[in-house]
Amino acid sequence: MNKNSKAIANTINWQNTLPKKRMGAGAIIFNGKGQLLLVKPTYKDHWSYVGGVVDANESPKEALVREVREEIGLEISNFDFVCVGYYHDSPENTESLQFKFTTSPLTEMQINNIRLDAKELEAYKFVSEDEAKQLLTPKSYETLQKCLTAIHKNK
Repeated sequence: MNKNSKAIANTINWQNTLPKKRMGAGAIIFNGKGQLLLVKPTYKDHWSYVGGVVDANESPKEALVREVREEIGLEISNFDFVCVGYYHDSPENTESLQFKFTTSPLTEMQINNIRLDAKELEAYKFVSEDEAKQLLTPKSYETLQKCLTAIHKNK
């Protein structure tokens, strides 16, 4: 083994000892009235953002584009990063980083073309921020508030 190969092997061995965090990506998507798009997963008891797990060798933005296509049937690629939420270990979930992105408000045509993946989602709706507070988990709503603050600062 040459010196460079040994250095690479040592780096990989060291990296394998580091903590692993799960990553997810979610979309903060609005309609023309400023209402937020939420979806009701079939496997959760609460509403959520469109999005999901970031796969191996996939960026958070790539994951989001894929998840939007898979979950609601829309091709949207012009997402802008807004914020990241940190989620501690809990009895229900492992530690994770949740990247949030936004895009231009959906057009009526896009809204009419929403097609849910019935295996994953049972419903969608556009809601006000107050309604979102009732439907999202407290941590997801906290992240939403941070995202909305960032969105409004960047307008």
